[in-house]
Amino acid sequence: MGNLGKNLRAARKKLRLSQEEVAARSGLEQGEVSRIERGLRDPQVSTLEKLAAAVEVPPGRLLD
Repeated sequence: MGNLGKNLRAARKKLRLSQEEVAARSGLEQGEVSRIERGLRDPQVSTLEKLAAAVEVPPGRLLD
């Protein structure tokens, strides 16, 4: 899960989305998105899938 936060942030910025927008798209709280991006939290698989859909990438891409 080491690169998850970095990859999520990069995918979010590529779409020019704020953390709030990713949170709204994924059904998560903005704080949770922030903690995941900073590597403070490892999401469950279902959360990973929601985040990947929110930033329009396959879930595996967030784990590369």
